[in-house]
Amino acid sequence: MLFKRLKKKRWILISAIIILVLLIIFLGAKFYLLFNFLIGNDTVIKIDSGDEYLFLKNRESRDVDFEAKVTTNPFCSAACSIEFLDLNDMSLIDYDEFSLKPGSPFKKSYQISADGDGRGKDFYRFKVECTSSGGFLCHSDREKTTRNLLIVAEHDLNEIEQENKKAFEELSLEILQDINEMEKNILIFNDATSKLNRTVIVDIDDAFEIDNFYDGLMNLSSDENYYLKLPELNELNEGFLDTKKEFEVANNKILDSVITYNSLIDALLFSKSFLDNLSNLSLELDTAENTKLFFDEFNNIAANFDQRDYLENKSFLVNNFLDRLHNFDLEEADNGTIVDGKANEINFEKIELLNISADESKIDFPEIKLKCILNNITGNCGEDGNNSVVFVHGHAVTKDAPLEFSLEGFGKLQNKLEDEGYINAGTITLYTKKEVPVGIWNVHAPFSIRASYYFDLFDEPENYKVVLTKSENIDTYAVRMKEVFDNIRYRTGKDKIDVVAFSMGGLVIRRHVQLFGSDGFGKIILLGTPNKGIVGDVATLCPIVGGEKRECDDMLSGSLFMQKLNRDKIPKNLHNIYGTGCEMTGGSGDGIVLEDNAKLDGAKNYIVNGTCMGRFTPLHLDLLDLDGYPEVYKIIKEILSSQS
Repeated sequence: MLFKRLKKKRWILISAIIILVLLIIFLGAKFYLLFNFLIGNDTVIKIDSGDEYLFLKNRESRDVDFEAKVTTNPFCSAACSIEFLDLNDMSLIDYDEFSLKPGSPFKKSYQISADGDGRGKDFYRFKVECTSSGGFLCHSDREKTTRNLLIVAEHDLNEIEQENKKAFEELSLEILQDINEMEKNILIFNDATSKLNRTVIVDIDDAFEIDNFYDGLMNLSSDENYYLKLPELNELNEGFLDTKKEFEVANNKILDSVITYNSLIDALLFSKSFLDNLSNLSLELDTAENTKLFFDEFNNIAANFDQRDYLENKSFLVNNFLDRLHNFDLEEADNGTIVDGKANEINFEKIELLNISADESKIDFPEIKLKCILNNITGNCGEDGNNSVVFVHGHAVTKDAPLEFSLEGFGKLQNKLEDEGYINAGTITLYTKKEVPVGIWNVHAPFSIRASYYFDLFDEPENYKVVLTKSENIDTYAVRMKEVFDNIRYRTGKDKIDVVAFSMGGLVIRRHVQLFGSDGFGKIILLGTPNKGIVGDVATLCPIVGGEKRECDDMLSGSLFMQKLNRDKIPKNLHNIYGTGCEMTGGSGDGIVLEDNAKLDGAKNYIVNGTCMGRFTPLHLDLLDLDGYPEVYKIIKEILSSQS
């Protein structure tokens, strides 16, 4: 009996052990995440999309899939919202609210259509905003976390538009060639008409004007979207062809008149030659007297030929005379009468047509440029504009500060800048790929971008695969930022970017510039940066509450890193903003950085006076609170807007 009881208890113990092992295996990864959150990592969002860049033909559509994942304290859920925004006019396409847990991603699909004309880029933004929620075991500061993903849809002419473009160009060149040829013929026509009018009454309208067709053709062809104007070009061509037909009728009539006029001069010359031969002949008296009459008639016709008259009248007189002269019977006689007559000289000039070549046909069709519309402002993609602004976060200085506290802290600043034309383009990290065309963000409007020198918190939250985010020294972060900055320049297609760096991020960017130079930057703005290091309680607590000894060691006043950082001349494009008003060991400062250690010799310094609301809410963090310290934004905006 006792044996059975022991055996039963043994199986209960074994079952309990097995259940405990399973629980450890099942919850192990979650407890590991919990540990990360307890040292300062709150809700983190990751957004994925299969298409960050789309290429569409006009009138084409494509579905874009989005997936949002969160990593939170395992005892928390995330109350989230999404919005899908058309940045062309800042219109809201979709909004939704939902609850999200790790391992259960949110998925959404949108259809993006290329409804515009010509070539261009359309910009869309997918935004996820989450806040941790839950009971007693849910460790969270309840602060909102946001992530943005920018989608660029580039569109170009479709096959029909390409065909219309080709047809427009071919027809335009054909019309221009005809216009040039007709313009040449009009000059010849007008010259011939003018010469005829000296002696011939020309009953032809010579007021042919084709400038309106030329001007219309140039106007249509100079429009950047000329391929859309093929119907108008066809209408212009029909009107031109009608005018061309009318001109050809008039031109043929003038050419016939010129030929007739010149033939009459030839007839007069022939008649004179014929009469000159008669003046040497011995004729019967009656024949000689009749011949004398021919001489008188010829001289009379020749005298009146230069008088303006209808060509039909001139032709009748000359040709009738020549016909009668041809049919005149000559009776020669020995010792007859010599004709007493002389034909006057014919000095009329024939009409020579001008020898003019038509102009060479040429039209410089405008390039169909990429058009970008952002916030209701249209410009050519790639036009020079303000540099994009990159925000670089600082060190997590309290255990309640989430991993990207400073990135989230830039939210108000980004919103203010977006009101003034800076487009929030989300976050660029070391994991952000370059699998997009160069210059994808090369537009007339600047962007604001959050950048991190830390690695992302997770790769696959459903598998609890955590990547270490911090633990390196500042030199390493400074080198890492080269890849991040290069990626941003690659996307913007511009050589320079502006930087706003908070707290330790200012040390990172200063060291980066020291290593790689300042040529790739416009304005560098430091905010609350410990330029000469941290001291006292802050230095003591830094590796404890922040958890990162290497960073804290580098930030110590007098450290080797600080000595290296401050030995070189400060770049001219560097600006330094810092706060003061909190009593600290060693003097006044912002509660984290002493005023004397924040001031940077050789740079333009801006001081913000304030107060610390408490030991764990120092002015240092409140420098990013634009509601409490609006002068911070004013200083940053003035620096970004300045020419120097």
